[in-house]
Amino acid sequence: MVRAAQQSFVDGRQQAMWAGVAVMGTLLAHVLARGPRTSARVTSPVDESEATAGAVSA
Repeated sequence: MVRAAQQSFVDGRQQAMWAGVAVMGTLLAHVLARGPRTSARVTSPVDESEATAGAVSA
């Protein structure tokens, strides 16, 4: 009985490991296909009054 319990634990852990490998492989493929691009992004400049409003409160 103990041997069967140990074997079922090992089998379950092995199946969970392979499921994790499949998920990580899928995520890697997704990141490689749709991940960040290397092109430059245009950002809007921060208004100076907003940037300094919280800095001086004394």
